[in-house]
Amino acid sequence: MNRPIVVDAVDLRRGVTLALGDDEEPHQPLRLRLEDGRELAIDRRMIVGSAPGSDVLLDDPRVSGAHCVLWRDGERTMVSDCGSRNGTFLRGVRIEAGELRAGMPLTVGGTRLRVVAARTGEDDATDAMLGASGAMCELRGRLRRVAPSPHPVLLLGESGTGKELAARAVHSGSARRGRFVALNCGAVSGELVESELFGHERGAFTGATGRRVGLFEEADGGTLFLDEIGELPLSLQPKLLRALETRAVRPVGANVERPVDVRVVAATHQDLFRATEEKRFRLDLYHRLAAIRIRLPPLRERVGDIALLARHFLDEATAESAPRRLSAAAIEALERHRWPGNVRELRNAIWSAALLGGDEIAPDDLFPDAGPEPVAEPVRAAPAAAVDGRRFDEVERELIARALRENGSRRAAAAALGVPKSTLCDKVRRYGLQVEGR
Repeated sequence: MNRPIVVDAVDLRRGVTLALGDDEEPHQPLRLRLEDGRELAIDRRMIVGSAPGSDVLLDDPRVSGAHCVLWRDGERTMVSDCGSRNGTFLRGVRIEAGELRAGMPLTVGGTRLRVVAARTGEDDATDAMLGASGAMCELRGRLRRVAPSPHPVLLLGESGTGKELAARAVHSGSARRGRFVALNCGAVSGELVESELFGHERGAFTGATGRRVGLFEEADGGTLFLDEIGELPLSLQPKLLRALETRAVRPVGANVERPVDVRVVAATHQDLFRATEEKRFRLDLYHRLAAIRIRLPPLRERVGDIALLARHFLDEATAESAPRRLSAAAIEALERHRWPGNVRELRNAIWSAALLGGDEIAPDDLFPDAGPEPVAEPVRAAPAAAVDGRRFDEVERELIARALRENGSRRAAAAALGVPKSTLCDKVRRYGLQVEGR
């Protein structure tokens, strides 16, 4: 028996019918996700175009007045180009007509859309978080349970684990109708953070030529996501604590407070409790933010999700070009890598390989030249220190020599030690060690 076809499409350039992949998933109701994040159910005939009156109106000079049409045909969801000038594309192939499936990129003129599964109850808050591993299933379950509550949430996890995506899931799973507003506390200078959060009045400081609404007011009725909360200046922490406790903010230069209804979700990759012990973060603010704590698993703890994520990012990267595929060796290499940069690093590796690699992506496309850089903390020399009566550099030399003997190459030894290859090479030269291979 033939397997179901994901896309059975007519390629206008060649006049042939293409199968752009297969999938054993059953047909299911779909939604069209627009660039601004809105989703529209595909439950009737919908015209996509730039002309007034279109069911999906796109402000794009490359989109024709009536560009394409989407409709349900029994259990199938179909798309047909309406003779547009710039074409309709599925997975990078210009088509005349085709069947849609969840997760598929759809490009209309110069606008990139995505087809997603229709939301059903418990998946509302987490449908964008990919992964079938136990760690991800547990994470999605915890996010679904906390989303309806009004309490602050503190997201803990390494860089690149998807903390903002989790924060958005908390917001979308809540009953809050206001906006989701985000601030990276480490990306704004200390002098400007207060104005960013609370706003300012005209003349409050040099350069304040008008009143500015702060992010708390922008998020009124919604959710404020404070990423890298550990970077918030100590001098500003009492003001944030007061805003959380009084549910009101006072803009810089204002004489009165303004009430706000904001749920705060904060995130950090730091050990925030240790920061309180070191007097870098207020203990009372920590307990206020950490009413609910949720840890996001690093990618190395969800190896079973790597192939799924890699194929998803490859679909994104090749949405407007010829489809690519990952070789079995590439999947194996991805699953062996330690991913210190987590999902963000995986996405970058896939996008780079999609641009520079061939039709079938190989391990060398993913990890060119220097190979993977599985970095934890680099090995640091400390000549004055001693371990078991020996100098630190003696112990370090012995560890590196042993790693080189056991692994046979600088690249493999660096991976085993959890340091960049460049750092290991510097140490090898410093200690005069010999090794064959790269």
